[in-house]
Amino acid sequence: MIAVCICTYNPPAARWRIVVDALVRQSAPRDAFHVIIVDNGSTPPLGPERIEPLLAAGIRARIVVEPQAGLSRARLKAIAETDDDYILFVDDDNELAPDYVENAIAFARAHPQIGAFGGRLLLPRELQPAEWVGPFLASLGVRDYGPEPIINMDQDCWGEWEPAGAGAVVHRSVLDRYVRWSKESPDFFKLGRSGRWGLASCDDSLMMRGATRVGLGNAYVPALSLRHHLNPKRFGFVYMMRLHYGYGQSFVRLDRILYGRTPTPKEYSRPRRLWRQIKWRWLQFAAFSWQMKVAQVMTELGRYNEYHADGGGSVDSADR
Repeated sequence: MIAVCICTYNPPAARWRIVVDALVRQSAPRDAFHVIIVDNGSTPPLGPERIEPLLAAGIRARIVVEPQAGLSRARLKAIAETDDDYILFVDDDNELAPDYVENAIAFARAHPQIGAFGGRLLLPRELQPAEWVGPFLASLGVRDYGPEPIINMDQDCWGEWEPAGAGAVVHRSVLDRYVRWSKESPDFFKLGRSGRWGLASCDDSLMMRGATRVGLGNAYVPALSLRHHLNPKRFGFVYMMRLHYGYGQSFVRLDRILYGRTPTPKEYSRPRRLWRQIKWRWLQFAAFSWQMKVAQVMTELGRYNEYHADGGGSVDSADR
């Protein structure tokens, strides 16, 4: 059996119905999966009517509460509340294809060496963002890497094989590694969304990187697909720049968790060196839109400020 986990905070009723209806339409046998909703401090709390369509369709479902804000805390609650071999993480704006769960179970059985996998994350047809948003879509959880599977067994870095959190299927051993990081690293809860305004990220990457740490792989599985019903406000310029600033901060925090604290890279050691780094980034993205160039600047500023946030900024003596 696979657990389908939805972590949510104040989900709009119309969008919630889309998510739930997609689960009701799943072709997998009703005894092959169950659903757990983690209410991450919604006001008012989610009531039983939110899962009535699932129960009426013969799908086991329940709501649990995680009062402490943050996606990472909600996911930890889901992990603690389940003992299934796999958890399928579904965001509260994801519309799964009818065969998603069935295909996920089939892939997991056929590829036990894969610890985390996901699929194609598509926009619904009615969402048509401006042209300049196109290069940013992957950072918003919209991605399609083609019709062929992509499997990685040993590279400890980001690639097209690394699933986003939306629609990710994760093995219990990888989830256990994620839990250990939550207990070991002071930076753990600085990753991931928290509350309405927090735009930290990379908690997905941390979870998926755990696969190689336990001897398993990651995979992109195009047989899995979902529609990502993003709030159109997320296509705005200001939101996108805040998001990329958060990426810069989160990249540094992720590296600290994975590899420990290291001296600040020279390009982030002083404002003058940061300025050189920004100019290099601007040239590197010369063929892209001005919005993408500004986003790269925001990412670099996020990195710099995170390196110096806690009295950091130490460099090798040769750079003093």
